[in-house]
Amino acid sequence: MSGGSGPLAGRYRSVALDLDGTVYLEDEVVPAAPGALRAVRELGVKLAFVTNNAMRPPAAVVEKLSGLGIKATVEEVLTSSQATVTLLGGEAALRGKGVLVVGGAGLREAMAGAGARLLEPAAWRDAEIVTAGLDPELTYEKARAAVLAIAAGARFVGSNPDPSLPTPEGPWPGAGAVLAFLSTASGHRPEIAGKPERAMFEAIAAALGPGRRLMVGDRVDTDLAGARALGWDTALVLTGVTQPRDLLDAAVVPDHVLADVGGLMDPPGPEVRVDGEDDGRLRALAERDGAKVGSLTVAGDGDRARLEELRVEPEDRGHLVGTRLLLAAAVRLREAGARRLDADLGRLCGDGQDGRGGRGGRGDRGGRGGRSDLDGLRAFLRRLGFEGDGQQLGRNLAPATR
Repeated sequence: MSGGSGPLAGRYRSVALDLDGTVYLEDEVVPAAPGALRAVRELGVKLAFVTNNAMRPPAAVVEKLSGLGIKATVEEVLTSSQATVTLLGGEAALRGKGVLVVGGAGLREAMAGAGARLLEPAAWRDAEIVTAGLDPELTYEKARAAVLAIAAGARFVGSNPDPSLPTPEGPWPGAGAVLAFLSTASGHRPEIAGKPERAMFEAIAAALGPGRRLMVGDRVDTDLAGARALGWDTALVLTGVTQPRDLLDAAVVPDHVLADVGGLMDPPGPEVRVDGEDDGRLRALAERDGAKVGSLTVAGDGDRARLEELRVEPEDRGHLVGTRLLLAAAVRLREAGARRLDADLGRLCGDGQDGRGGRGGRGDRGGRGGRSDLDGLRAFLRRLGFEGDGQQLGRNLAPATR
């Protein structure tokens, strides 16, 4: 999508927002979120608040959002607990079934609300289903009962696969960590209800209704992968699990990269495209309304690649243009078998001696030339995970996923 005037959110009929890492971090709101989401509503755009966290029922999520200054209704909240009920066939299939729950109040209430019989750990032999998610009161007794029930043939369903939960102090173990524990011990893999699985996104689509949709989240592997599979546009925010240093390891390129949800009210960024050339170089170009605002050139040599040019027009610096160019290039390089990307700051900024003149190696930020230009580029690349001393920096690229 090309850039242009008017806010990004205004190009969509509805916007679905992940919560943890996107709207808030544990009990701290992302500062830009209240004002931005209020402004999105004023555009007439529908909102859905979507979380893989199964601990809280929708009413509790609404209460939390209200306490953080964000308006929401129960109907606008969709959790992986609700998706779990859907995956298990709804009330018609669950009524009277014995269910052993390893999870918080949200998952327990969803199962009970659908008519299931909630079992205590001692009654594991009666379990027809084991549902598991993030459980802040997880004990060995609970885990042991769940593993015994799964091994005995109970259906094993996980609320979501997120391995960690972003918090201001760092990552906490998430539902995926609990599932890995139970799976390792029982020898059985769970079915997954939440993002990125289709059931969750079909529930979101039903709540939002028809029209063009945008999914906003902090995880490429769950928030964005599931939405893309249904043809939605995607926006990655850098306030949660995915930090700038992790960005070049993303398996796919989001349609938009935003510093935070406040970017929903900014004009869309430029369109970025990547082309291979006959000379073996890979080139990426950022364009807005037909005008070039940034460019990148990479030369490949087997499993190593070298950044030869990174240029962003002065008025577009500080808006993640350079970041998006490098992300698009990294995805293509990884698909081609590259395992490392190197950068010579001297070459990028000039003649390799004092950083003056030459190729214009300015990323998202940078000075007016010379030493400040080189220092700005070094800081920019290090934020994206490049390491090294002096003018030679490099970064390993994660293997391509299949």
